[in-house]
Amino acid sequence: MDPQLPPAIADPDKWLRDQQARAAAMKERADRAQEELAGSVTTLTSRDQAVTLSVNPGGVLQDLRLSPQADRMSGAQLTASIMETYRKACARSAARTVEIMSEVVGDDSEAMDLLRASLPPLEEDGDDRRPGW
Repeated sequence: MDPQLPPAIADPDKWLRDQQARAAAMKERADRAQEELAGSVTTLTSRDQAVTLSVNPGGVLQDLRLSPQADRMSGAQLTASIMETYRKACARSAARTVEIMSEVVGDDSEAMDLLRASLPPLEEDGDDRRPGW
């Protein structure tokens, strides 16, 4: 091994082994994230207890259940309750997606910046503040 040469050229076999190890570790993290995302469903009940809904990591509505309290609400009230709960569920789901994906691509990467920029904002009431990302 020539000490004057860059490490990749001085010992190409070691460099290749290091690159293969990095690729294997990244694939393992990506596989784990894919499993976590596939099983990630956010379920939330409205403050008035009239609505319970579930969304997947992409914010797609998976389930919507109305309680007997919904029968006593006007259409406008029920719509507002559904939409508020849906927005909060999407924001919580997005926060979980950020947690999962930051382990794959790194919390301080351009890919995470792009993901964060596409997320819905969290509601500003109560304990629903956006985590420190």
